[in-house]
Amino acid sequence: MELLIAITVMPLVVGAISVGLVSVFSLHSSTNNRIIDSADAQLVSATFLKDVQSAQMVTTSPLSVPQCGTGHQLLGLQWDNGQTSVSYVVLSQTSGSSTTYALERYYCTLGDSATPAESSMLSQSIAGTQGPPTVTCSASVGGCSASTKWISATAVQAVSFTITEPKSNFSYTLTATPRVWDSSGGASLGGTPYAPFTLLDPSSCNVLSVGRGSLSISVGSGTGNGVLGIESTCPASVSVSNGGTLAASSVITGDRGLNSIVPNSKAIYPSTEYYDNQFSDPLASVSPPSNPVSSPNASCSSTQSTSASGEQNINYTCGSGIYVATPTFDQTKTSTVDFSGGGTYWFQQGLDIPNNVTVTFSPGTYIFDGSTALSVGNNVTINGSNVLFYVASGAVEIGENDNISLGASSGYDDVAFWDATNNGAVDVGENSVISFDGGVYMPQGSLVAGENVTFSSTFIVTDTAQFGNNIDLTIASP
Repeated sequence: MELLIAITVMPLVVGAISVGLVSVFSLHSSTNNRIIDSADAQLVSATFLKDVQSAQMVTTSPLSVPQCGTGHQLLGLQWDNGQTSVSYVVLSQTSGSSTTYALERYYCTLGDSATPAESSMLSQSIAGTQGPPTVTCSASVGGCSASTKWISATAVQAVSFTITEPKSNFSYTLTATPRVWDSSGGASLGGTPYAPFTLLDPSSCNVLSVGRGSLSISVGSGTGNGVLGIESTCPASVSVSNGGTLAASSVITGDRGLNSIVPNSKAIYPSTEYYDNQFSDPLASVSPPSNPVSSPNASCSSTQSTSASGEQNINYTCGSGIYVATPTFDQTKTSTVDFSGGGTYWFQQGLDIPNNVTVTFSPGTYIFDGSTALSVGNNVTINGSNVLFYVASGAVEIGENDNISLGASSGYDDVAFWDATNNGAVDVGENSVISFDGGVYMPQGSLVAGENVTFSSTFIVTDTAQFGNNIDLTIASP
């Protein structure tokens, strides 16, 4: 009887113990996953907050250029004026027939975006369909296009990252704000971050020469703290004459030997160089203006007046539209020219501004064509705000003793002067003062300035540049 009772009860006891053990083991696995995921969440939180707060540029584009490291990028950040970049990427991990996904952080120093200086796994378990963070911009910013390109962090009010870890089904959201965020919207949205002075010719061994003068590349409120970008793979592609100064924080170069600047004990130039093998035209995605083919033919009208001293003056007023021939101006008398009305102006045979003329360009787009697209005489004064000067073909010649001041319009990534011609050249005569509240973009051209020239702009992107003695050139990016 006792044996029969034992045989009956024993399976019940063993079964209960087995169920208990299975429950314990199952609970152990679940608890272990929760502990691991919780630790990952803390690591992501600590890293993400610091990175976003440091950011000067932000993107959630998986195809952004440059990208630190490889993989499917969820978030890209840059700071130190483009000298440091970080990418949060999704990496797949295959073990047998099982594939899991991890969140990796790549850290790159300037010029080393192909091979990260550091990498760390922030989360061992994220969904393969994990989406990018949500970027919220200031209300005053018209659009928040971080999903398609790099944008300035001054416009970014918040970056929110929601992550679900599939092993424990644990979900959390992190939100951080860049320290440089400006509630008013800050700097305008931009494209790829790039050096304020960028030289795009990869093969020329003489991309920049600076005479006995000063070339200062600055960012923000600093002086000489900006970066010079040189795509050329040649050593000694930059020369600074005796007594000359090239004030910059560092150089990004395509020269693997990091010897882009000709040594000169009597010149001042940055000694720090970084190698970069991923140069690209930073403004290649900006769409050029269209010719106003449906606009009417335009012309200039004139009125004459006599000054108190008896001097004869001619005042020209020129409307927008298509100029099928070069407008002519009488340079025997003191003249003023006013391109008024705004809109688009297309000079099919170029524009020739004679000596001793004062020209005002109203807000608008000015397109120059012809063998000599734009010719400016001597002692000329030019003023224009909210304008784009676009050279579609031909050369640009600026005379001596000229004073030119142009402010960029919105819509072209702060470009004020754009020369799109192949192997085009812009020659600036001696003793001229050129001031652009905006940038100079000459992706296939050469900028040449004579002696005693004062030149300032927000940025310069060109193939090559040559500057004479006693030049005072300042590039000051916001």
